[in-house]
Amino acid sequence: MIPFSELAEYIVEDFIINTVIFGIMTIPAFVLLYMVFKDRFNLRKIQQKPRPASITRTEITYSVITLFVIVFLDVLTYIAQKHGYTKMYDNISDHGWLYFFATIPVLIVMHDTWFYFTHRLMHHPAIYKYVHKVHHLSTSPSPFAAFSFHPIEAVVQTGIYVIGVFIFPINFYALLIWQLFQMSMNVISHSGYGFYPKGFTKKSLFRFKTATTHHDQHHAKFNGNYSLYFTWWDRWMGTEFKDYHQAFDSIYERFDKAVKAETKVVAAAQEVEA
Repeated sequence: MIPFSELAEYIVEDFIINTVIFGIMTIPAFVLLYMVFKDRFNLRKIQQKPRPASITRTEITYSVITLFVIVFLDVLTYIAQKHGYTKMYDNISDHGWLYFFATIPVLIVMHDTWFYFTHRLMHHPAIYKYVHKVHHLSTSPSPFAAFSFHPIEAVVQTGIYVIGVFIFPINFYALLIWQLFQMSMNVISHSGYGFYPKGFTKKSLFRFKTATTHHDQHHAKFNGNYSLYFTWWDRWMGTEFKDYHQAFDSIYERFDKAVKAETKVVAAAQEVEA
């Protein structure tokens, strides 16, 4: 039996750590993109329609609920580990550095697959209006939307690591690296701004990686682009939006138009001066 004082200390520490990570991931991104550099990055905003202020408050509220869910699952995992039910291990030397680093991409691919199929399930009419609709209140998402889930969905989407620790040996620090990766990718996917380089979705070595436009389209259109990290499952299952590449390229078309317009203004001013 775990002493209550030890469990209480773990809960407090876990909540603080998760809250700090959440804050570091979301607050600076939101402040920079939606406040400080809002006008400067306007051409990179994927959806040009304005966001109501109320949706930001909604995203934050549900994100806080998700934090409590994460802590709850962490506590259950901690208790299971203490009783020897999980395959988590402390010493990297138990399985070696190669195994340690190999588990990270395994977790990422596992999560990507889990996310795709559970995400599609969430769009079933019998589930959507009761659970997933909360996340889709953000039709034009912001960094805070990355963790804005109904509690049930928060359990489903966060629970993949809980399943993982019962299937194969995972070190705590491998889990932490995966957690930081998935949280940062989630924030980027929900940022609402396109910062991936021109030609990324078609010509890049990493074109199989989802650009921000990929998930942003999902929030705008609802019934496609279900993937998280990679475009594989959407392409294999025929659920990728046909205009995904066009939507990505449209950001750079805006830049080209803006440059041409500015060039015309400069040329006109020079003619007047002449």
